[in-house]
Amino acid sequence: MTGENEDYIKERYQEVKEKVTYKDFLKDLEDIKIENVDAPFLTQQQLIDMVIEKYAEHENIQQTHTNQIQPISSLIEGNGNISIQGRLISISNIKTFTTKKGREGKVANLTVEDNSGKIRVVMWTDNMKYMNRIEEGNIIKVNNLEVRKGYTGDLEVQMKNNSSIQVLPEEVDPSLPKYEEKITNLSDITEDGEYNIIVRIKKISTLREIIKGEKTLQIITLEIMDKTGTLEFTLWNKDTKLVDTLELKEHDTIKIIKARAQQRYDQITLSNSWNGRIIKNEYDVPDFEEEILKIGYAEEKEDVTIIGTITKIYDTITFTKTDGNEGHVRSIEVTDETGSIRVTLWNKETEIEMRKGDIIKIEGGSIEFDDYAGDGYRLNTGWNASITINPELDTKLREKLELVDTIGIVKIENVLDLNEDEGREVDVVGRIITTNDTREFERGDGSKGQIKSIELADETGIVRTSLWDEKVDITEKLGDAIKIENARTRIGQGQMELSVGKSSRITTPTDEEIVNLPSYENIEQDRYNDRTISQLEENETNTKLRVRILNINEINTFTRTDGRDGRVRSIYVADETGEIQVSLWDDDTEIKFTKGSAIIIENPNITRQNTKLRLSIGNGSTIRAARQEEAEKMLSLTEIENKLYVEKYIEDIEEDDQHIKIKGTISEINSEKIIYTMCPNCNIGITQDENGYICNECGEKIEKPNYLMIISTTLQDETGTVQATFFRKDAEELISTTTEKVVAIYEQTGDESAMSSKLEDMIGHEVTIIANANFNEYDEDIRLNVRQLVIVV
Repeated sequence: MTGENEDYIKERYQEVKEKVTYKDFLKDLEDIKIENVDAPFLTQQQLIDMVIEKYAEHENIQQTHTNQIQPISSLIEGNGNISIQGRLISISNIKTFTTKKGREGKVANLTVEDNSGKIRVVMWTDNMKYMNRIEEGNIIKVNNLEVRKGYTGDLEVQMKNNSSIQVLPEEVDPSLPKYEEKITNLSDITEDGEYNIIVRIKKISTLREIIKGEKTLQIITLEIMDKTGTLEFTLWNKDTKLVDTLELKEHDTIKIIKARAQQRYDQITLSNSWNGRIIKNEYDVPDFEEEILKIGYAEEKEDVTIIGTITKIYDTITFTKTDGNEGHVRSIEVTDETGSIRVTLWNKETEIEMRKGDIIKIEGGSIEFDDYAGDGYRLNTGWNASITINPELDTKLREKLELVDTIGIVKIENVLDLNEDEGREVDVVGRIITTNDTREFERGDGSKGQIKSIELADETGIVRTSLWDEKVDITEKLGDAIKIENARTRIGQGQMELSVGKSSRITTPTDEEIVNLPSYENIEQDRYNDRTISQLEENETNTKLRVRILNINEINTFTRTDGRDGRVRSIYVADETGEIQVSLWDDDTEIKFTKGSAIIIENPNITRQNTKLRLSIGNGSTIRAARQEEAEKMLSLTEIENKLYVEKYIEDIEEDDQHIKIKGTISEINSEKIIYTMCPNCNIGITQDENGYICNECGEKIEKPNYLMIISTTLQDETGTVQATFFRKDAEELISTTTEKVVAIYEQTGDESAMSSKLEDMIGHEVTIIANANFNEYDEDIRLNVRQLVIVV
């Protein structure tokens, strides 16, 4: 209970505080809420009114005559447990709603009239059992009612869970007003009022919405006819559900009780009244024959009906209307045995579920000339257009439409056929096996565009596919199956490729469409060659590595030659045959890795730098976490390290040793300089003069350099000594502090020897390292470059 509600309840309690305790008042309020849980239209004020009326003086009198029949004109708001008896004048259709607790409820309205007046009776979910026992004209007695003020401000009576309805014989009260059900011809409805009509449904429009301020109104319009004419009958908001509830279809005959007529702009329109009812039955109303326009004979014309097969579907486009609200538009192509036409769908129509190959019936459309349409015409659905997917058709027409060529899904091997003309429009289904970063470009007119390349594979082949502009924002990921409709073929790099642009559509294929599609794992197995690190060769393609992560470097930023910022990160991976450096670029640098995790690398670029192979994850490459079943087949990181890292004494180190494990005690440490400034563009060491930092390599003036920590030590074991140099993260781990903190200390003190004491404290500590050995020609000795600091004791 909010503070505001509690204050209001306490204020209203003052009206009856002499007759009931506040605790009992709250209990009564809770009981009434539970009793009326399926009546969502009751406000907090109305519920409290009901509690207060329980203790009001006139209510006490009424309670002594429980369920006594009251004249309608004598009813007073707050009366409870009363009965009324009269003629049943009207019965509304049952309408559904959702209660505050999320349950489905039902509501219906009756109008009962006695000799003193008439009143609305509101029925709720538990009362619906009486609906099939009553009809207009009955004399009825309704028991156990509560009198309340309705949403219009007039009095009404509401049934409770234990209320009942009795149908009484005519002799009970012959003086009651008579019920007359006069049926009016449509042509005789010329002024505002309520009318009973019997009609046949010619057309049921698609559900539409109107936004008025913060409200959204829903509308369905029925075109109805009798032997005298045709009118429109409109269902609003909750009444639109009656189309489904009553299973209304074209050609059905219905009786509408109390259809409300209104004259606007010299035209009569009908709508459903609150106490009106629609009854579906077999009535004697002339039928009609539909005039179906053959698409090949299209010309500018209004109110036409077409039936055809959907041969193209385009994505929905969102736009802003002149009133500031959001609008939606979508185009489809519909084809019959005589031709094709572009159809424009608007707003709610764009949400209709449809697929290529579905049969569609459109009634009430307008054909307009269109310079941009291939055949010169397009069909625009109007305000009252009706759209039906896969309607009931006679066998002959259905057979004709099933012969329409809907293109169908093309296998990738057929897409790749260079004997076919480029520019074909095709539908394909495949799995995404590679995906590249989105690139921006500038068109000839100066506008900006985007492009993203992916590769699709099915059981017959692999095709390179270019996604343009808004199509780059696909949510599907590596290994997902997708369906692309209206893709165009083009020749690129000596083979056929696919281009997916504005007129194309990317969807999720059906189970039937992917029944023969290989799994991602099988596609991988067929495409890539499994390699260990030791088997890799320079420039080799379509390789697949199963490795674990050894080390992860920080992200470095740089500026490309075209002025754009770039990012690069190195990670080191290993299998039982060796280790190798892998370079990640830009967005790939943000991939979250952990040391020891199993990963799969597919189709990396393999290059050689300084006699060593390096991997780079570029366009066409994939790096991903290994699936559980893949990881279980790989050695653990500890097992890999035990195979790769040979433990040696210092005196046994040879100049070409790689990945050796050395255990020694720090006997010396260079504490004079451990921070070096680097160019952020080319990563070369720079120096500072009176003009600031200048990079001699790229010639740029550096406003803010990068910093690199390097610590040189001498390690000693029982066999000898060796110089070992720690870089970056390993240097930080050695002294248990970060490069940023050391730089901050230097900037505060202006003294590069400010860390000397901390560094010298490391002397005497035992370390275990993984390192590569190299021969120093100047001093003619072997030195170690530390690759990994294992432990400090």
